[in-house]
Amino acid sequence: MRNSYQLVASTDFEHDYTIPTASSSHTLLMNQNLDGIPPDSTDIDNMPPPEPPSYEFDIEDSYNDLNKRSHLQRVSIGFQKNILEPLMENIIHPFFQILKFVQDKTDYYLSKIGNPFILRRFFYIILMSFVAYYVLSSDYLLNEKASGLRGMFSQHDILFQYAKKSVDMAKFERDLEYISSMPHGSGTKGDAVINQYIQDSFDNNGLKVVRQMGCLVYSNYPGNVTISYYDNENEKHDLRLSTENFNPLSSNGKLSKVSLIYGGKGTTNDLQNLKNSKTIEDGKDYVLLLNYDEIVSQQVLIAEKFGAKAVIFISEPYGDNIDVIQSKPVGLPQYSTGDASTPTWFHPNVEEEDPKFWRLAHIPTIPISTRQGRKLLSLLSSGGTTVDGFSNDHTHSGKMGDVLIDLDLQNNVREKHLVSNIVGKIEGREQSDKAIIIAASRNSMNFGTTYPNFGTAALLSILQLFQEIKYKFDWKPLRNIYFISFGGSEFNYAGSSSLFEQRLIPLKDEIYSVIDISQLGIPFGERHEDGKTEEGLNIETHPLLKKFFKSNGGHLNFDVSVDNVHHYGDWTPFLANGIPVSVISSNSTRNRFPPVETSEDTFEHFEKILESKQTQETIKDLLIYLLRITMKLVDDPLLHFDIISYVEDIDERLQKLEHAYPEKLNFTSVIKGLLFWKKIGNEWASWTQGWENIVWSHGDGVEPSLLSINRWTWNKKLTNIGRRTCSPAGLPNRSFYKNILFGPTLIQENKPNNDGNVDFWTFPGVMDAIYDDDWKRAQEQVDLIGNVLHQSAVLFIEENNDIGYK
Repeated sequence: MRNSYQLVASTDFEHDYTIPTASSSHTLLMNQNLDGIPPDSTDIDNMPPPEPPSYEFDIEDSYNDLNKRSHLQRVSIGFQKNILEPLMENIIHPFFQILKFVQDKTDYYLSKIGNPFILRRFFYIILMSFVAYYVLSSDYLLNEKASGLRGMFSQHDILFQYAKKSVDMAKFERDLEYISSMPHGSGTKGDAVINQYIQDSFDNNGLKVVRQMGCLVYSNYPGNVTISYYDNENEKHDLRLSTENFNPLSSNGKLSKVSLIYGGKGTTNDLQNLKNSKTIEDGKDYVLLLNYDEIVSQQVLIAEKFGAKAVIFISEPYGDNIDVIQSKPVGLPQYSTGDASTPTWFHPNVEEEDPKFWRLAHIPTIPISTRQGRKLLSLLSSGGTTVDGFSNDHTHSGKMGDVLIDLDLQNNVREKHLVSNIVGKIEGREQSDKAIIIAASRNSMNFGTTYPNFGTAALLSILQLFQEIKYKFDWKPLRNIYFISFGGSEFNYAGSSSLFEQRLIPLKDEIYSVIDISQLGIPFGERHEDGKTEEGLNIETHPLLKKFFKSNGGHLNFDVSVDNVHHYGDWTPFLANGIPVSVISSNSTRNRFPPVETSEDTFEHFEKILESKQTQETIKDLLIYLLRITMKLVDDPLLHFDIISYVEDIDERLQKLEHAYPEKLNFTSVIKGLLFWKKIGNEWASWTQGWENIVWSHGDGVEPSLLSINRWTWNKKLTNIGRRTCSPAGLPNRSFYKNILFGPTLIQENKPNNDGNVDFWTFPGVMDAIYDDDWKRAQEQVDLIGNVLHQSAVLFIEENNDIGYK
């Protein structure tokens, strides 16, 4: 059909050239319209043949549309017939019939009671009440349980449950691995990289304030070191030394053919025996060969006192490895911490040239390995005297001239070099003028996986847990939290000291507790059947917080021991100024056993231990414990300062001192001051009990406004206890230490006339005087303690008159 039509059209237009007649005029007109030629045109010869219309496409589109509509109609009819109609007939219509029947019956019975319309609404309200109760009690909405609140205060158990599920062990291991990937001594390139990593972590966790606080301090780094000895034939032999043979803050020096004497651990008693036996004599130069003791700086001080020209320290072995070398700092925190080359910044009248106030060793010190130490010991003769020596064996000291050595130490010194602290802050919502510090040391001359990197990684994990709780529950602590990564720890704790120097007044007013976690280490112990691990936790803390830590340790999977602070660290400047500090440490790290401070302390060495499921569970428990105690300290409404325990602790130490030196000192003034504070403690305990009865026992965590004001006042006065038991002048000859109750004695050794039961971190001014046999000064220090206790108690009472103290 299509072809015949085209043929006809073509024939008509190609062969009909005659003038149209009336009968063909319609055909011509149609053809003209198709070609677009106006009707009055007579140029028919030049008319182009028209293109035929596309009838083919119109017919096909119409056919397709018809097919689509037919298909949709069939689907619609099928859906209605097979689904809708059965649904309506079998379900919906019967349902509405049943519903109508129920409504009619309900109205019938309700009409026997009263108006059905009113009664239906009444039962509807009851039903909706049950629904609302169910929803509110099911955590579907942000009720008190879901928001972690009970009234006005946080419900910590809910927060801890969430935190336990949120501990990210993968992140903890990544942090530990990266921080342990390079040595990062203070002021080195490695420190700059790790510094930036920690600062980025602080930033990424959204801390409100992140600051890098730097200071210029005296520092030194490994340089050239040689030790040579001469045999019986006067032939010279060199010990093989490297940059690992380095004690931070050692003085440089050079000695030639000086006698070597073994002195055990270099205690006063050891060196006095050497002097009594004429093994060492005044005016004769010698070098001491010593084993490391607990307080290395004290060994240096005693060696200087007895005239040694240098000290060589023998490192402890690490298992079967007798070639490891421990690089322990030899700064002198006994006088003060901070910049080693300048006088104490607490005593501006001291001249800078006075070496007594320097904070670095005044003689060269060099550490060597166990193998090298045994070699030198083997060269000594059986002359001299016997000392308690290597591996607890009795070893001969040798005598002058037995072994001659050459020693040359030239470390690289930077008189003023930058070290930095990284400070982050979570803002409190109530008492924002009070804060705690959670801190960890950062620097290590080696890789430092166990110490201090484990503590730094724990700091980052705790920070992350706090922030996750904050965003999940819209939580804020009642008081501020500072997170600080301290630098310069191997340089006599220069970072923490400089921070205190720069912000002395604000810190003393704001900070009421410092928690240091630098000495947490990798848990090596096995778990017992009761869930506890062999690796225990040591907590050294202020007497005001002893009861708190003892009461919060019983539920843990750790054996926790609580004691007084009795070693140096980044917390020392805070302790020296009366701020309560708490040091949480692992046994192995606390005692600095190898591999701590050796080149063996690497992540690869402990990678398999960290991958153990048991170890990971222990670390999780540890992180949750740290979160628990810090949250309670910063977010519980009442400060956990127990004054009665504080008084009892001081009294116990007083009795030990009196028993060690009977009838030597008069402690009457101290006892009167303690009785005064005991009265305050009873009043505080009574007020606390009353507050808990009102807010918790008979309430739901809602605190009356007047009671809130009283609580804030009590908390503020409690934070002043520590700093008000300080003396502005400081200890005699050690003005850095203002705290006259708690702090280090200059020399921590038992004198022959006591039973060894004396605490060297209590009443430091008294203990210094007793060590010097200056009993007049000792009594003056006792009287000073009594006066300070009495005056601080009177001030506490006067300031608390507005909160109902009687």
